[in-house]
Amino acid sequence: MPTRHTFVAFLGGVNVGGHRVTMPALQREFEGLGYSDVSTFIASGNVVFTASGRATALERAIEAQLGKALGYAVPTFVRAPAELTKVTRAKPFRSVPSGSTHLIGFLRDAPPAAVVRAIEALSNDVDRFVVQANHFHWLVRGGGQMNSNVKRGVLVRAVGLPYTTRNVKSLTKLAEKVAAT
Repeated sequence: MPTRHTFVAFLGGVNVGGHRVTMPALQREFEGLGYSDVSTFIASGNVVFTASGRATALERAIEAQLGKALGYAVPTFVRAPAELTKVTRAKPFRSVPSGSTHLIGFLRDAPPAAVVRAIEALSNDVDRFVVQANHFHWLVRGGGQMNSNVKRGVLVRAVGLPYTTRNVKSLTKLAEKVAAT
């Protein structure tokens, strides 16, 4: 029997924009794929599970299953606990000022140089972007995404690839949870 490992799936577009999904329904879909120890973390499409296989194959399987079950595309980004811990501990900004928000955007692969330049070029007085490997860090000074000078459509065009973002505070809690498993 293949070795099974713990993974975390970050699902894009879950419980935003009218795409409502209950966490028990997500758990059932993951269990239907043969994954075990399935749990969710916050109702925003973060799923912890145990499975065998490579992250890229798991992403494709989850996307296909959720697309069929939910009737819309669900971009999926799978990370191992060690990778999640590494990304949450990265310090691309000297500091995060009080009242500011640090977000991480998950990508499937490291983006081409042109995409890195396009993302980082969005930096301004309020927002700062730094791309590292297969994710990007986004600092919003003085508040959250609602305070950003970068509107969603502008970021979507700059990235040009599927992605999903999460707040570093919740990601750090999730990384601590999965590291304990």
